[in-house]
Amino acid sequence: MSRLTVLMPTYNVAQWVEEAIQSVLSQTYRDFELLVVDDGSTDDTLDHVHSIQDERIRIAAFPDNVGLAENLNRGLDLINTELVARMDGDDIAEPDWLETGIKILDTHPDVGICSFGFQFFGTKTSLVRFPEHNEDSKAQMLFGCTVIVPVFRKSIFTDNHLRYLTETFPAEDYSLWARAYRVAKVYNVQRTLFHYRTHPSQISTARREAQIVKSNEVRLQMLAWLNPNFNDDEKRYFLDYFVPCHINSKADIGNLKRFADLLVCHNTQGHYSTDALRRKFKSHIGYGVLEFAEHTYFPMRYTPVALARLIADSLYSTLPTKNRRKLIAKCLLLKKK
Repeated sequence: MSRLTVLMPTYNVAQWVEEAIQSVLSQTYRDFELLVVDDGSTDDTLDHVHSIQDERIRIAAFPDNVGLAENLNRGLDLINTELVARMDGDDIAEPDWLETGIKILDTHPDVGICSFGFQFFGTKTSLVRFPEHNEDSKAQMLFGCTVIVPVFRKSIFTDNHLRYLTETFPAEDYSLWARAYRVAKVYNVQRTLFHYRTHPSQISTARREAQIVKSNEVRLQMLAWLNPNFNDDEKRYFLDYFVPCHINSKADIGNLKRFADLLVCHNTQGHYSTDALRRKFKSHIGYGVLEFAEHTYFPMRYTPVALARLIADSLYSTLPTKNRRKLIAKCLLLKKK
């Protein structure tokens, strides 16, 4: 019996699913089963899956479409291996994705979930890294999900009755891993081991708006784990200003810092590390100040004069360290924006 199952839910991904499957079959770690769980596809997704001949592939095809969250639950119910890896039918894994995840779990018995750095490709391209260690990663979960294409211990789900929740779609992953942080430690590998495809069908206006609504519900749940006694005004400020870090004036910076201090002072539930919260809030506000500085002090050109104004206004020291150095270099070279 294999030690690990790769869970791949599919629905109408005919044009990409063969590439996704081949990236799994080409893994350096070979002892796994690939479970493809099809959610009633109406295109020829299943024809493409059946065309690939490999004894490690198991197909569970359901005629009814129940949605991603419930389809993932159906897949999890079919898995009996010690470890599970999760990927979609339109993404691409690097060859050592599974090997790296298993090695982390084997050498860190206290870690239950191993996540990875990834790169978007398709309609947008960018690299994403989440904090490496559990407490910092958990603090960042107040803002958004920090677990992607994980390799994890199946016992986390069975022992703690964890399930994907249909009502949280399209933020089902964020909701699930937020709850998982309460019962398991996460380690984020600081390498790009996954390529996450973006395409127009993922980013409709209706879906984007629904994702914001459902993600905010998870953020409020995370906030309640910090302290359940925040009032409605504080919750609105958290969602509307603190999370997006809107800065239009120096007064906004002061308000954000005071709210960050409030959150730290009210961290009474023991779910978060106070030091990790401080690090995350400082970084979060720092990047907000950076965006404000770019538009306010350097609207046309990077110049030493504009840099001097920024320093005089006591904002330079608020910027993330790596961006301070870059800003000095740009100003000294008089580079155009």
